[in-house]
Amino acid sequence: MFGLPIALVLICTAIVLAVLGAGGFLVLLKLGVIVREASRPTYEDRGSYSLDLGREVRSEEQQQERERSGH
Repeated sequence: MFGLPIALVLICTAIVLAVLGAGGFLVLLKLGVIVREASRPTYEDRGSYSLDLGREVRSEEQQQERERSGH
């Protein structure tokens, strides 16, 4: 008679511990990923950017005047 309630308590306790263990594992895994990503060196862009794109940048009005004048 007392065997069934004790068995249910043990089963429920095992389920709760398994869920908590899995949750704890996932939290530790996520923290590990965060720490690993945070410890990576920052990316330095060493590209050369300039305004010299091989063509002149003008306003639309200047562009139309230039086309009308034949240049």
